[in-house]
Formats: sequence, structure tokens, C-alpha cells
Amino acid sequence: MCGRFTRNFTWQQVRDFSRMLDLITPEEDAPPAAYNIAPTDPGPVIVASEGGGGRVETMRWGLLPAWSKDTRLAYSTINARLESIAEKPAFREPFKRRRALVPATGYYEWPVIDGRKRPHYITLAGSPVMLFAGVWESRSNGAGGQLLTYSVVTRAADPVIRPVHDRMPLILPPELLHDWLHGDADRAMQIAHAAPEPSLVFHEVDPAVGNVRNQGEQLIAPMPCAADGLFP
Repeated sequence: MCGRFTRNFTWQQVRDFSRMLDLITPEEDAPPAAYNIAPTDPGPVIVASEGGGGRVETMRWGLLPAWSKDTRLAYSTINARLESIAEKPAFREPFKRRRALVPATGYYEWPVIDGRKRPHYITLAGSPVMLFAGVWESRSNGAGGQLLTYSVVTRAADPVIRPVHDRMPLILPPELLHDWLHGDADRAMQIAHAAPEPSLVFHEVDPAVGNVRNQGEQLIAPMPCAADGLFP
């Protein structure tokens, strides 16, 4: 599961991380820092470009298939489970033809500790950027343009994350980015199952993050006397 995440990076940091992918980024600065990105929020997503590289598009979180008449479906398609992505009607064609990378700085999960949900913030050790594997779709926006939407691919959690949640985003290292975007579906599935375990770290944060209207760097600050020590 990945239901909230953060973004606080420069395009140079994204290019440095994705150094093995010829990435075209916007000329303007990266979007402002966001510390509580929620479903249906817009943000930058990397898609395949001609010549074997990648380019940045702005998309809304929560994939909407072209055939869906109910836009509320977006709230149930923020994540695409790796185990069923090749068969589910909403994700089958995007997985074959429209894979993506979602740049993030970290994400949140809410483990239950002592009978209540206590939010934790998860990041990639030593890096301001992580790239989630994703899939995307394009459909009419009803006003003569196109609405671009995406989902984050999730998989079973690595051992270090299981105390926090049993699922996690599929986080890809630099050497697999090109093939994820440009390979066929069989190659993409091989990548998903062979991706190395990322070096993730986490800490408890303020419950204020549970309200999507709350923003600010204070949301990712470690809580005093946090419960992380309860986890092995």
C-alpha cells in the first residue's frame, strides 16, 4: 500500500539519481515541496520518450481507464498490485504499453501500535530521491484535452518494512529504469521480481499527517520518544 507520499527534490537531483536514463526534465524548477501528497493530487511522472530516454509529464494520482465512466474509480486505483497487474482490466494495457516512474522523497504508512494507528515516514537511506514503478493512462478530460493519470506499483514488503506494512511500492534502482520504461511486459515483470531490496529507513511522525489538508516539513520530523524501538 502507498496512500501518501512526499516530494522535495530538484530536477538535478532526479537526473543524478536516474543517471543511466537519458532524462528530459522541464526547464522550470521542480514543483514546490509537498509533504502530504494524496490520491487525485497532480504531480510529475516520468514516461518513456523517443530515443530510449524519459520525459516528465504532469499526471493525477489514481489511474482512470479510458473505458471507465465513474471517475471515483481513481480512489481505488492509486496502487496496482504486482501480482495481478498483468490481468486486472484497469492495469493490463498500461502495464504492457505505458509504464512510468514516479519521483518521490518518501512515503507514509500507518502501523497499529498499542491499539492505534501511528504514522511512520519511510525514505531511501542517503538519497533525496526514490523512484516508484508506475503505470499510466490517457483519456479525454471532457474539454477537448487529455487527462493523464497514474498508479504506483506495489509488491510484498521486504523484511525491514514488514513491521510497518505488509506492502510497499516497487522502488527501482538506476540500472533498471530504462528497461522498465522501454522493455516489453515480460521484461518489466522480470525487473519487478529481480529488483534489489532498497535500503529503506523509517521513523514515527506526527498524527497530523493523517489530515490531507496539513502540509509542511514538520510532518516528516521524527516524533519524540517514537515507537520505532518496538520494531525488531
